Amino acid sequence: MSPLRISALTLLTTLLTGAGLAVAWLHFQPLAMPRLARVDLGSLVARQQQALVQRIQPGMTVDEQARLFEEAKAFGVQLDAALDQVAQECRCALINSAALLKASSAVAVPDLTARVAEIVRPVASPAAK
Repeated sequence: MSPLRISALTLLTTLLTGAGLAVAWLHFQPLAMPRLARVDLGSLVARQQQALVQRIQPGMTVDEQARLFEEAKAFGVQLDAALDQVAQECRCALINSAALLKASSAVAVPDLTARVAEIVRPVASPAAK
């Protein structure tokens, strides 16, 4: 056998063995696909804004206005904590629904907006005085 033929057979054997090992590896250790879920942040923020707008009244004192402002800031902190909690629960990355361009089906990227809304309740309107 010529040295060129031996080199060609060695190369071919090495490539086939490598391909076989790669196929076996991918069969037993599939590629980890990142898990995603979506949250409609726009609707959550709109609900909170609506709840705060309903509480605004003409002639409010500075203290009442400051309280509303503090509640709005607290909502932002609560929303961030709720997103962290939901991401930990589902062990997935959360994306804003507005950023989702296309999904193959509704179950491809599950919507967890309801779960986030359960954790972060909009400020309830107080009883009319």
